[in-house]
Amino acid sequence: MLRLFARLILRPMKSEPARALLTAFAVALGVAVVLAIDLAGEAAAGSFRSSVETLTGDADLEVTAVGGIPEAVYGQLATLPFAFRLKARLEDYATLTATGEALPLIGIDVVADALELGITSEAGPVPDKDSVWVSEGLGLKAGGSIALQIQDQPGTYRVGGVFKQKGKIIVADIGLAQRLVRRPGRLDRILVWVPPARTVDDWQQQLQQQMPAGVTVALQGARTQENRRMLEAFRWNLRVLSYIALVVGAFLIYNTISVSVVRRRSEIGILRALGATRGAILAAFLGEAAVFGVVGGAVGLLLGRVMAEGAVQLLGATVESLYVSSRPAAIEINAVSALLAFTIGISISVLSAWSPAREAAGVPPTEAMARGRSDYLARVHQMRDLLLAAGLAALAFLASQQPPVAGKPFGGYAAAILLIGAGAMAIPAMVDGINRVSSRLLLRLGGVEAMLASRSLSASLRRTSVLVGALATAIAMMVSVGIMVGSFRQTVLIWMDNQLKADIYLRPAGTPSADRFPTFDAALADRIAMLPEVRAVDRFRAYPISYNGLPATLAGGETQVIELGGGAQFMSGDRASIMQRLPTCQCVIISEPFANKHHLTTGDSVTLPFGRFEILGVY
Repeated sequence: MLRLFARLILRPMKSEPARALLTAFAVALGVAVVLAIDLAGEAAAGSFRSSVETLTGDADLEVTAVGGIPEAVYGQLATLPFAFRLKARLEDYATLTATGEALPLIGIDVVADALELGITSEAGPVPDKDSVWVSEGLGLKAGGSIALQIQDQPGTYRVGGVFKQKGKIIVADIGLAQRLVRRPGRLDRILVWVPPARTVDDWQQQLQQQMPAGVTVALQGARTQENRRMLEAFRWNLRVLSYIALVVGAFLIYNTISVSVVRRRSEIGILRALGATRGAILAAFLGEAAVFGVVGGAVGLLLGRVMAEGAVQLLGATVESLYVSSRPAAIEINAVSALLAFTIGISISVLSAWSPAREAAGVPPTEAMARGRSDYLARVHQMRDLLLAAGLAALAFLASQQPPVAGKPFGGYAAAILLIGAGAMAIPAMVDGINRVSSRLLLRLGGVEAMLASRSLSASLRRTSVLVGALATAIAMMVSVGIMVGSFRQTVLIWMDNQLKADIYLRPAGTPSADRFPTFDAALADRIAMLPEVRAVDRFRAYPISYNGLPATLAGGETQVIELGGGAQFMSGDRASIMQRLPTCQCVIISEPFANKHHLTTGDSVTLPFGRFEILGVY
């Protein structure tokens, strides 16, 4: 077997190194794209939120409320006749003045929590309440200073101490943090550790009954789980898109093995006549594919690591803008990454080579000398293949109509694969038909040489159709993504033209992100409104909330000012009457994406932590 493999496979590969290297590189590129997306997604999901979660501990429950929890709730919990352990937290962001880098700002009870978190200062184990403490990752020393911008207020703060934490975090006493972020008397979270006498669910129900309206008791980390689900969906879609690179590589592997079979048909016939079994021939060609897979996997592992460096910056920016604050973590290649690379490389190569290798093994010795038989059969069966293509396209349509399974559009993925298969089956008839029509024109334009080149496409129809299929798949991917991005861009442009009517927009300085809701000093809006050049000021406030287990934004604006600026378009109903009723009733308007996600429409109602509201319209 080894001698057969060396003479039938390795010797031709050695004599044609360029073709062998190009095929291995095609596999490597597919492996690299998949690996780069996987590594970049893992890094981009990041260490920013995880560093914050380190300071929240392993609590059982967390108490939250839209707009913050009144401090009185903490006292109410502390006086309950149960052995609860409580911790108060306030969370926001601070921007380093020197670099513009956004850092978590965490407010804690320094008397209760400092020793447990290892936060000390020059003065001893109980830190100065008017100082801030920084993690080791910032490289500062106790007694120094740090320049920060918190919301719209710049300032310089004394570093009271340094605590052990790899990330970059600013910690302040809750009282100081409340003053800095202008949320007096409010907490973001109260962490609760419950006694083991009952289950956590029982304690959750018990506590919820004790809380005032608008205050929610949930399992600790519920908001984190929402973010993780969104990020996982984002990474899943990227991973599926990256598999298209493997499809193109599979076409090229198929073509390479097909060429090997065609060029060695006479050798295969001789070997079969001398006693080589079908299994031996099959194993030899599958072995050739496995070699390509091993080389492609090794090169793809290294290339994927390089590509991940650039991809992580792009993915990190998207995660920061759309999902959650996240600083990319280090890119790491481990044993799992290496196993993934080689598994993908070898499996895609062997699977792609199975059909031509099986054909090679099944060729009788008497037919092996007929080099053009496979291409002749391809021409004879092109109409049959065209009908099969139509059947696959019909199946693709049916698959595209199927509902998602566990939130993932598996029917859509199946439709895409079926359409690729339909295209591959239809290409021989298309190539042959176009070639027949264009051969005379090519004869006139390019002479006999052009005509012969054109006819050679039909003469080697089996191989050329596979190459056309690979190219068509790559171009289809590029065009489809371009159309999708163009559609999104046009939607955003329409939205901007309809929504952004003001001449000037103001927001607190700092790096913007989807989960940051910084505020202005309310007096600033009043001062701007008093200027004679200003026609109107629209004061807008937004809070992150959870609705039916999914993140949403609860926002408030001034209806009269919205009307003045033109404002939103509504899916149904009279806009003027909707905007007239909105300030006077217990009602809301919802966005089109919110309505689609939760299957709501005008006339339905939504239940928020502080009441039930009628939906006046969908904008």
